[in-house]
Amino acid sequence: MSALAPPVVPAVASAATPVVRPAGRFLLGPWADFAVLGPGFTLGGSALLAALAAAGHLAVASTIAFALTLMFVGPHYAATYRRAFASAAILRAHPVVTVVAPLGLLAWAVAAVHWPHTAGLAFFATYVTWAGYHYSGQSLGLAMLYPLRQGARLQPCEKRLVAFPLYLSWLISLLGLLRVGVAARNPAYELTRAALASSPLPAWVLGAGALAIAGSLSSVGLLAARRRRAGTPLPRQVWAVVATQLLWFGIGLWNPFFNVVLVPVFHGAQYLAITSWHQTRGRSPAFFALYLLTVLVLGLLINPGFAALGRAWGGEGPVVAAAVVAFLNLHHFLMDGRIWRLRERKVAESFAVAPAAGRAP
Repeated sequence: MSALAPPVVPAVASAATPVVRPAGRFLLGPWADFAVLGPGFTLGGSALLAALAAAGHLAVASTIAFALTLMFVGPHYAATYRRAFASAAILRAHPVVTVVAPLGLLAWAVAAVHWPHTAGLAFFATYVTWAGYHYSGQSLGLAMLYPLRQGARLQPCEKRLVAFPLYLSWLISLLGLLRVGVAARNPAYELTRAALASSPLPAWVLGAGALAIAGSLSSVGLLAARRRRAGTPLPRQVWAVVATQLLWFGIGLWNPFFNVVLVPVFHGAQYLAITSWHQTRGRSPAFFALYLLTVLVLGLLINPGFAALGRAWGGEGPVVAAAVVAFLNLHHFLMDGRIWRLRERKVAESFAVAPAAGRAP
């Protein structure tokens, strides 16, 4: 859900143009929105693992973190593949990202393994740079859903005020991800950092970055003040979604474990919550259970299944592992940016209007 953008809606609706009606203040519900789409899971999960580590139960904390990775990271890729490849309409609408792009990315991955210092560095650095942009796009899309469901979607200038802290935090996060002396997220990050970063960043640079991230919330405050004066208050959930990403990238500057392991888990949980809601709303509990089972099994085949496939193909080296990770993520970014765009009226209306029970999502 990385490229959700405002729907293009005519100023005057014609008879052939469906009107998007306000669909409710919350998406999953007040507590679920706070827990999964907002900062609840981030704060609660981090506090639990930190408490276990402080009490000397590092093995338990590591086991929980590994289980969360299996539950959310692989299945969040699977949710994208299921939506894209289980629908003939989506395949027809987006043949470039579903059919053509994987072939091009596979060729680039093979070249990366054979020429790691040229094609490989470009491949890995593209993934490393794009990852935070993808996270920011998902956060922006989620934040924009609430005004859309309120019946007062964000205008382009308002969207920029919400986007500013998100994309600024992504750019600042690159300082923390590429600095030397801490664990990298995966082999692609490690190889990219080894090529681009040669000396540790001083602590004051990271401190200044964290302050800039916190201060960037003022743009959302400006938007909230403008909307309050106009009589359409900014939904509080927008604040929650933006603050959640700022926590991810702000804490990640200082805590390697949080950035390496937990941020992908929280991102994946957000993604699975919104895609599961979209794909199963109005359907039976049995359909919902089957959907969850499908994405979980497919997710395990993807992660750690793809890694095992990479080892079988090219051995245990970090270059092969990095190529597998970069291929999987870049394809996910490309597909996600097309099949969930709120610029497309059908997608926007599907989030803004609840379907009748029993109808396909």
